[in-house]
Amino acid sequence: MLRMLAAVLIVFSGAGLGFAVAEGFRHRPRQLRQLQFALTVLGSEIRFRQTPLPQGLQAMAAATGGPVGQLFADLARVLERAEGRSVSWAWQQVKPGPGLALASQDYALLANLGQVLGAGTIAEQGRQLELHMEHLRQLEQEAEQSRAANEKIWRYLGVFSGLALVLILL
Repeated sequence: MLRMLAAVLIVFSGAGLGFAVAEGFRHRPRQLRQLQFALTVLGSEIRFRQTPLPQGLQAMAAATGGPVGQLFADLARVLERAEGRSVSWAWQQVKPGPGLALASQDYALLANLGQVLGAGTIAEQGRQLELHMEHLRQLEQEAEQSRAANEKIWRYLGVFSGLALVLILL
């Protein structure tokens, strides 16, 4: 009886790990869409309302919510205490929170955006936001293809690796 319970726990543990990895593949495209929406909000704040950047980032955070919104809320807090430092410096201070499924290239794009925000005219910042949004659309398409290819594989791999471990231990 104890062996059977251990075997079931091993299979469920393997399945849980596989499903956890698959969740990352599911969340990344959604979070990239949220980033696009957030940049649209920021573009509107900059172009039409001419809102200062920390308040614009807070508006982004409020409109987006979730882990992506928390990322921008943290950035706004750091930027308010930056004492004249650049947005790029503020990006380096912000640590990604739990629940963010963004890849390193996504963070690199956001860091690049941080270098151009707050510098230049409103029109130049608007163009930079549009360029970054287009790049985010491309990253979203790649993430969706990756999700379609890898989500089921990781789920099956988790279940079958648990079963294989049980068979090895028996």
